[in-house]
Amino acid sequence: MNLRIKGQLSAEEDLTIDGSFEGAIDLRGHHLTTGARSDVKARVSARAVTVLGRLEGHITADAIDIRPTAVVEASLVTRQFALEEGGRFNGQVNTERARAAGDVLRHRAAQQ
Repeated sequence: MNLRIKGQLSAEEDLTIDGSFEGAIDLRGHHLTTGARSDVKARVSARAVTVLGRLEGHITADAIDIRPTAVVEASLVTRQFALEEGGRFNGQVNTERARAAGDVLRHRAAQQ
């Protein structure tokens, strides 16, 4: 099955996407994983993001892990960034704004 979704997605738990998604993802302090066959075009806000498929957009997270099968074209705001051998990344990484962004994410999570 090939799942395609457009819109705004929010969850109060960890989430894995194995299809196509376009829009905004707000996980309020939880972990997003994109599967190896995923195609995500989104503005992402999460505690941690692990990318195994294709992701394009803007990611704000405390930790971002780009795995060997991943293709990422995005601007990243993060404290911790890992690009594993074989993974492809085109974009920019901003670690100075990451501290403030992490504080905002924790504040939002605490308000839930």
